Amino acid sequence: MSDAVRKFSLTGRLILGRFRLLGSRHRLRTDQTGLRRPRGQLFRKYVSLFMGLISLVMLINGALDFWFSYRENRAALVLIQQDKADAVAQRIAEFIKQIEGQIGWTTHAQRATGSLELRRRDYARLQRQVPAITELTQLDSSGKEQLRVSRFATEVVGSGADYSREPIFTEALADGVWFSPVQFCKNSEPCMKIATALSGRDAGAAIAEVNLKPIWDMITALKIGQDGYAYIIDRRGRLIAHPDTSLVLRDADLSAAPQVIAARAKPVDIKAPDRQSAAPKVMIGKGIDGQSVLSVHAAIDPPGWLVFVEVPLQEALGPLYGSGLRTAALLAFGLGLAALAALVLARRMVVPIRLMQAGAARLGAGELNRRIEIHTGDELEGLAEEFNRMAGDLQKFYADLEKKVEERTAELKEALDQQTATAEVLQVVNSSPGNLAPVFDVMLEKAVRLCEAVCGILWSYDGASFHATALFGAPPRFAEFARRPIEIGDSAALVDIARCRQAVHVTDLAASDAYRAGSPLHRAIVDLGGARTGVAVPLRKEDTLIGTIVIYRQEVRPFSDKQIALLENFAAQAVVAMENARLLDGIRAARDAAEAALHELKAAQANLIQAEKMASLGQLTAGIAHEIKNPLNFVNNFAGLSVELLDELKESADPGIATLDEDTRAEIGETIHMLTGNLEKIAEHGRRADGIVKSMLEHSRGVSGERREVDLNALVEEALNLAYHGARAQDANFNITLDRDLDPAIAPIELAPQEMTRVFLNLFGNGFYAATERARGNGGAAHRPILQVSTHDLGYAAEIRVRDNGTGIPPAIRGQLFQPFFTTKPTGEGTGLGLSISYDIITQQHGGSIEVDSEPGEFTEFTIRLPRNGQTAGRGA
Repeated sequence: MSDAVRKFSLTGRLILGRFRLLGSRHRLRTDQTGLRRPRGQLFRKYVSLFMGLISLVMLINGALDFWFSYRENRAALVLIQQDKADAVAQRIAEFIKQIEGQIGWTTHAQRATGSLELRRRDYARLQRQVPAITELTQLDSSGKEQLRVSRFATEVVGSGADYSREPIFTEALADGVWFSPVQFCKNSEPCMKIATALSGRDAGAAIAEVNLKPIWDMITALKIGQDGYAYIIDRRGRLIAHPDTSLVLRDADLSAAPQVIAARAKPVDIKAPDRQSAAPKVMIGKGIDGQSVLSVHAAIDPPGWLVFVEVPLQEALGPLYGSGLRTAALLAFGLGLAALAALVLARRMVVPIRLMQAGAARLGAGELNRRIEIHTGDELEGLAEEFNRMAGDLQKFYADLEKKVEERTAELKEALDQQTATAEVLQVVNSSPGNLAPVFDVMLEKAVRLCEAVCGILWSYDGASFHATALFGAPPRFAEFARRPIEIGDSAALVDIARCRQAVHVTDLAASDAYRAGSPLHRAIVDLGGARTGVAVPLRKEDTLIGTIVIYRQEVRPFSDKQIALLENFAAQAVVAMENARLLDGIRAARDAAEAALHELKAAQANLIQAEKMASLGQLTAGIAHEIKNPLNFVNNFAGLSVELLDELKESADPGIATLDEDTRAEIGETIHMLTGNLEKIAEHGRRADGIVKSMLEHSRGVSGERREVDLNALVEEALNLAYHGARAQDANFNITLDRDLDPAIAPIELAPQEMTRVFLNLFGNGFYAATERARGNGGAAHRPILQVSTHDLGYAAEIRVRDNGTGIPPAIRGQLFQPFFTTKPTGEGTGLGLSISYDIITQQHGGSIEVDSEPGEFTEFTIRLPRNGQTAGRGA
């Protein structure tokens, strides 16, 4: 952007700042054009304000409506249930009062003192008048039974059964009337005994057994809503009437139900006006089936029973749920309207400001052809017009300059694109010497793009027909046609190319003679591919036609000479790539055949050698070590003895030597000194050889769990020398550079030296193998095998690193290295157990860790950490 445009942008932003439309600095943000823009808090502020106010009012209204509806519905339900409970209680009380009144006329004095025959007739008439009475018994003043009349048993006279101590007699005399607990007559129907004191002095009592089945019928016939029901309990809380008679027959105990406990806590005072002193008659409790119910009760006095009317809570509050859903729907609808209204109002207030802001940002970014469209009839509209006028002036000023710059830029871009495309094609040719598919794909893509075409085809020519080797941008139907062999006679353009070996340019394919003559290729190109203008360039190897590159446009627009020349350049590159691929295929075929034969020969030889080595390696190692041990002990012993003898000889010969001249004495002294030094060297190397032999014996004997403190550097050095000399013994041409970086300050560490020697030998041997394999792959001259071994004291652990510059390990198989029988070596060159055993020795036997890092073709590095004093080596990872 030029200085004038930046000045214009700054001016516009200052003006908007005067109107306070861009907000404070701390609320600005950067858009895609690099300008800082406000976060748009105004629109969200208005929407949130409207939504909050309306939502608050509607929520309060909905909550109040729900609360009052709940109270009204519950009060109405309770009133209905209480009326039914009171009605049932009254009917049952009247039923009992009626029976009690019927019994009463038989207890008058004149009846009570009458003869037994008279009383028998009175009892029979009473049973006819009151079917619910099934049995009547008269007791005299001493509580002895004098008469019993029953509907279902033989009449008993003067049995003398003693009831004097029974509550049925004592309490009847004391209270005038007594009600027994409900029992089941014939094990199926409820019944109760009512005892009434006879009138007159020492008259006794009359007992009536009453069938309560009519009460069952009342409870069963009572309808309370859809799933409501009523039931009766006696003073003990036992169920005596219920629509489900099986519950009554099981003598269900409801004394523990919450509603029963609450009702029995303060019995109803039936004498109180409107029963004001009674306990609350409504509560939410648990029904017999365990579900929540709305329960109402009423008292039946006498005989002190309670009748309960219950409705499932879900049914009782059903209308309230519907009201709640309607309120929620109304609230959601109101919130939607509030959101819509808030959006509309906020948009009408904020949209002009945002339009001004967006327009100023576009003009400031250099989009001078854009105009700010605001029609508010106020100062904002005038400001927008001022911006538009300034943008128009700047647009005219830059029009000519931009046109010249665009023309020059287009020329430079075209040249650069052609050079870049040529370089990219050459790069693909070099990177894919034996694979022509990516070369042809890139070549066609570049040719079609740079020549402004839509479709491109590379045909190969076998002397009789053309074959589509690569296609780019071809429609599916034409691509299907082009993949079939094309005879040279099917196209006049192909005939011209085969004859003249020059480019053919057709301005309008639909108007060509070949199209009118019905050429299959021209018809397919025009009708299936939609092509109108095409150019074909031959692929020539010397004077032989090997193919052609063809590109098409879907409009009649000739290709320029520069575009045709570029296409010919691509054709020459295609010929070079095809020739290189042909030569490389021949070389590869010959090389592959030779390598395959050599590989098979080496594999067979290696298998034979490996089989023989594996069979005798253990015995050979132990035998060699034992055979060397004896002469080596002899050499060590006699070397030490020779030093002592030489010292004694020197002491004995000193007097005689002293008589010799100075030169002779010096020569003799030098000779004795050389002999002493040689013997000390023999002793030193003998001790070293003895250590190597001991290591060979320990290694051949297998696993040893003995742990002791050792010098780690000496152990690594000894294993490295043993591995190196072993490799040299197997291959006289073996050579590798050993790079040691052993930490001199490392402290002794407790470990099993035999086991760790086995680990080091395995890692060193693998490093030797990988480094020499890479040297063999590179011809042996360009690569120098190197094995680096380093030790470091980490304080809590000792670290050993073994790094080779060999072939490396691919990431795909790196996780399998420590699995038993997995090896990266060819068949016969490895057992796959070395790294697995090493992993067990380090991690299980020493509590350490081993890690591997590798770059294929560069290096492989194993890192071992051995903890001190039982610490965990992973701490250093």
